[in-house]
Amino acid sequence: MFANEEGYWIYLNSDGAVKLDSEMTAFGGVLRDRHGGWILGFNKSLGHYLVFNAKVWGVLDGLMIIQSRNYDVVVIRSDSQEALKAIDDSFSKNSSSVLVKRIQQLLMNIGRWKFEHIPREEYVEADRIAKLAFDKNERLRLVEDIPLDWIKLM
Repeated sequence: MFANEEGYWIYLNSDGAVKLDSEMTAFGGVLRDRHGGWILGFNKSLGHYLVFNAKVWGVLDGLMIIQSRNYDVVVIRSDSQEALKAIDDSFSKNSSSVLVKRIQQLLMNIGRWKFEHIPREEYVEADRIAKLAFDKNERLRLVEDIPLDWIKLM
């Protein structure tokens, strides 16, 4: 992927989730190094939003974390082709989504990126971490070390 390139690059695996009984949404994600090693997990409960927005919001917050840690190359992975396409299309078309526009700005600052669609059945980690946010308040939770209860989810 970027194995021969200079720079501190990582994978951003992000997903959104909806709780059907309450229609509450959340997002979650994981930052991993090129060898698959855990860097950081994160999640946040959002409230009443479309699940598409939760998926995009997860990418946005993941990119903000990446930028704050000075990584300069990122592979953005999602099971949502719709979200990845909306972000990618924003570079050639004018997006009406504030979230997508903010992602575009962050990507331009980060430098190099690549989008990767992962089929839903192969993409359970970020989804499960997103669902853990339903029991928390609406603040972004950053997890440096993998909690024991998360290890079962990986």
